[in-house]
Amino acid sequence: MTAIRARGVWAGLVLLSLSATACSSGGDGGVAKGQPASEVCGGFAGEPAAASALEAIAGKGASLTGDGSEPDRVVTDLRKAARTPQAGKTRMKGIPFCTLETAGDEKNVLSITFREALAVPAGDASKELVTAYSTGRSATSSDLYASIHFTCRMKAPAHDIVLDVELERADENEADHPGIRDEQITLANAAARQVAGELGCAGTELVEGVPAKARS
Repeated sequence: MTAIRARGVWAGLVLLSLSATACSSGGDGGVAKGQPASEVCGGFAGEPAAASALEAIAGKGASLTGDGSEPDRVVTDLRKAARTPQAGKTRMKGIPFCTLETAGDEKNVLSITFREALAVPAGDASKELVTAYSTGRSATSSDLYASIHFTCRMKAPAHDIVLDVELERADENEADHPGIRDEQITLANAAARQVAGELGCAGTELVEGVPAKARS
């Protein structure tokens, strides 16, 4: 009886030791496990154009983590906003749809947020500072930032709202290269299309793939 009890205690200690090791190392030698560009944040960048754009920004074959991302909350809060009377509304704080870091070194890559916008921008920004694109009602991209405004028309009792998706690229990412603005707007557009689809939006004017530059 004593021997059986001793073996049981020993087995318990072994299991406890293995569990502690797994927890302390993250199950992978202390390196955070990530996902490929096509799978992070619900797979919004799963289409070839978006996956290619994200790889160009994050690095080809990069393993990414999306801790702090709340894609479900984005849909819930925006659906609620579409059912709330517009009178007296104030600027909504951005809801984190996707916050990306590289796995292991936790280096910031980019963040994408959504909010209800009170109006569409006038579009008077200098052409030297931003590049305008043809998707949604207004779309621009600069060296570290991209934004798309689009209309979302849902079924009653919801009313039409204007949504703003904003992408901000981290300075530390060091991904500056020709075409970076196109890649940023492509990712913002892919995120907008995914959220619009989940909300059941009509009348978005969001295009597929890579948005074309707007004509002067």
